[in-house]
Parts: sequence; C-alpha cells; structure tokens
Amino acid sequence: MTERQDQDWATLLAVVRRYVLNRLRQPDLADDIAQNTVLRIIEYQQDNIVVSLYALSFRIADNQIREYFRKLKPTDALDAADDFACAQPLPDRVAEDRAETQAVLAALASMPPLRRNVFMRRRLDGESCQDIGRALGLNVKAIEKHITRALLDLNAARRRWHMSDEAQVSDTIKEEVGEARR
Repeated sequence: MTERQDQDWATLLAVVRRYVLNRLRQPDLADDIAQNTVLRIIEYQQDNIVVSLYALSFRIADNQIREYFRKLKPTDALDAADDFACAQPLPDRVAEDRAETQAVLAALASMPPLRRNVFMRRRLDGESCQDIGRALGLNVKAIEKHITRALLDLNAARRRWHMSDEAQVSDTIKEEVGEARR
C-alpha cells in the first residue's frame, strides 16, 4: 500500500469511529467497531466494486451496532431504548402548564366584556377585523386597539404568574436551606 492509501484508510477509520461514537457514546466499542468495519470493507473491496466507501462503511457499522445489541439482554437492546422514552410531558410540567392556563383564563375573565368578545372573535374564531367591526358597530382601528389591549393584559397576567411562581420556588428553596441549617 502506498502512503496515500494508508492516509485514505486512516481517514475512513476516523470518520467511522466518530459516527459510531456518536451513536453509542462508548469509545472502546467505537474503536472496535470502526476497525472491524474497515477490515470488512477491505475484504469486500477485493472481490467487489465499491461505489462509495463511506456509504458502505456506515451500513456495515450500523449492522455491527445492531449485532452488538442483539447479543446483549433484551432490556439493553438499542431498539428497546425507544420504548422506554415517554413522549408525554413530565407531571411537574403538566401542573405548571395548568396553573399558567388558569392565570390566563382569569385574566380573560377580568377583561371588559367588549375587549374579551373582540379578542375571542379574532384569535379563537379567526374573524377578520372588518367582520368584527361590522358585527359590533365599531371601526377597524377600535377593533385593533381592543386586540392590542387584550394581548397586553394577557402578557401582564403571564408575567405576574411567572414572577409569583419564581417567588414560590425561591421561598421553597429558602425554607429547605433554613431546615438544612437547623
């Protein structure tokens, strides 16, 4: 082999190692699979024409990764890892979202009826400002002002909620620190 060919194989080995390491996060295993992959490519290339060494190397590396996990216990299998991940949000996130929704609903309930009506028609029903204006006997500028003020009210309610939530977390932390000092 020439020096150029050695350098090409070394580059391919590094690329395959990086690919496997990204998939597995196990450096020793990535080294073994990368070396085995390059060896298999060299053997395969002796009897076959290879259009893309990189495409072939990724396919061989993937097959070796699957083979490795098949040899392990079923709970350690790569395919089983997807079954463990839950697509549902965590319970604390659900509770937080519900509390924030309640704050926004309270802000909507406290709005003047006309502002709330205009906002709901525009944002929830998707009516145009012109249609709302005709139905309520208002001009388009008045409708736009009601929508802007409703958005300001909702944003202010969300900010107040976030500040109160942060204050509650801060109070909880202070209580825990105080208990730990006792």
